[in-house]
Amino acid sequence: MGLGAVHAGVRLYAGYPMTPSSPLLSFIAELENKTHMVVKQAEDEITAAQIVSGAMYMGTRALTATSGVGFDLMSETLSLNAMIENPTVFVLAQRPGPATGLPTWTAQGGLLQAANCSAGEFTRCVISVSNSQDAFDLMPVAFNLAEQYQISVIVLTDKQIAEALYTQHPYDLEKAEIDRGRLVVDPEKLKALKSSDRFNPHAEGGVSLRWLPGSDAATYCAQADEHNAMGAVDESSLNTKLQLEKRLRKFHGLKAGLPAPHLSIGGRSAKTTDWMDEGDEIELLAIGWGSTGDVFQDVMCSDELRGRKIAYLHYTYLWPLRTQELQRLAKRSKRIVLVEQNYQGQLGMLIRMECGLDIPDRILKYDGRPFFYDELLSSVMERCASTSENEESAPDFEFAGSSS
Repeated sequence: MGLGAVHAGVRLYAGYPMTPSSPLLSFIAELENKTHMVVKQAEDEITAAQIVSGAMYMGTRALTATSGVGFDLMSETLSLNAMIENPTVFVLAQRPGPATGLPTWTAQGGLLQAANCSAGEFTRCVISVSNSQDAFDLMPVAFNLAEQYQISVIVLTDKQIAEALYTQHPYDLEKAEIDRGRLVVDPEKLKALKSSDRFNPHAEGGVSLRWLPGSDAATYCAQADEHNAMGAVDESSLNTKLQLEKRLRKFHGLKAGLPAPHLSIGGRSAKTTDWMDEGDEIELLAIGWGSTGDVFQDVMCSDELRGRKIAYLHYTYLWPLRTQELQRLAKRSKRIVLVEQNYQGQLGMLIRMECGLDIPDRILKYDGRPFFYDELLSSVMERCASTSENEESAPDFEFAGSSS
């Protein structure tokens, strides 16, 4: 993750030590003399979030990371950034809570926190790393999304990923795709800007032009009150409606552009489109995210399950949540099971909220320990056995707003 941040062009890191985000702070700090990145250990999480937000506002890619209750403290800054449409990236390293909880153990209990915290309605993006490869790959993606849509992106990890050991192919450190969205830097274009361009409520997709303080361009106000196109306080009914709709139009463009969840069948990657229409039935469709992915891939490759139509749908992009692939796969599946490291089945809650699919069959673990191969294999085999015994009546999954 630290190398991914460097590769993404991060020039400032501010954080307060909190397990399991501390390894990221330590790693980046150790590279300080090589990267010449500014690294600050703030006095608390509020300050860290404010430092990073100020740096991003000034045009410097900056990053902070914390855990559950530290992210609680950062949530006010997250809300401020939504109002001033300031791109930011937060890493939320999950551990069991509430409060201090089990500070040195692992969990996936922060999904609803990431998707719903802070005041009011606004667009945000939540993604989750799953192993050492996408821990690197997703950091540039997070910053590009943040700047393309002028939103906050929350990158989830967990203790199991943050402090695990991996055998890793060398990363591609040569190619970097940096997308700064609608940031205006050309001198001629800067001079043509109007103050009302910054928060223009009619901007395409809700994403207006952005320029940096100190530029030779028109000025505008960036503050936490509801404002008009140039940032001046405006609490009128029409303006409030237009500005809220502007900020939430980003949600639809963001959702439409996010990649589909990754489908594996029998341990091999498959295109979801190949399994959405006519064809073989899926004996068991498992759904998960984060560190669960690698363990389930191993389970599908076991001798005990060889030759069976076991599929795993892995979500990396968790909010906004794409469900169209899942809905069509569900109609072809004899059994669906949710696999998560939390008590509530939080991804399942988001799925039900988005498309009405209820998944009562769940393999959940919430004792602070990761999923182990043997226990997960045993749980899957039990479900396959019971499905085979009841093959004569496959379930009819229903979705909100559909006739199926």
